[in-house]
Amino acid sequence: MTAASHSPAPSHRTPAHPPDAERRAALEQYEAGMKYFSQQKFDKAKSWLEKAAHGSVRDVAERAGRHLAVCEQKLQSSGPTLRSAEDYYNAAIWRLNLGQYEEAQEHLERAQKLEGKTGHTEYALAAVYAQRNDADHALEHLKQAVTLDPRNRLLARSDADFKSLMEDPRFTEEIYPD
Repeated sequence: MTAASHSPAPSHRTPAHPPDAERRAALEQYEAGMKYFSQQKFDKAKSWLEKAAHGSVRDVAERAGRHLAVCEQKLQSSGPTLRSAEDYYNAAIWRLNLGQYEEAQEHLERAQKLEGKTGHTEYALAAVYAQRNDADHALEHLKQAVTLDPRNRLLARSDADFKSLMEDPRFTEEIYPD
């Protein structure tokens, strides 16, 4: 027998450091999860962190697993179950006050699905859009809010949520029609 016939069989073990593409993908999943985590959007963070936690890149999986546990804890203790339009409206106002505009909008849209458009939900949607500096949508919802309940015109005149619209002539026309 020659020395070549006694060489060890090639190893089929997973390398200690996965290929760069696999590591990059795991890091992208982890970073996407952490983006939502830092915004306290734990449901969205959870889905990304689950992918990273169940991946083959050990150090990323361990970090993702720790943050995933926090997400699950936060989601379990996120508060009461929302059932009625009023529940969704109140949750939306709470989110609006926290600066969580996307969640506020989602809750308001849910309230409208349950109850239809009302003056107070349209007014709150106008405030959400105004806070996002989306004047067109804010004014559209504000106009509907005033149509549904003319008292909203008076509220909007001194509402800090509409500060970004105060110089817009369309806002002035809607709020000060005379």
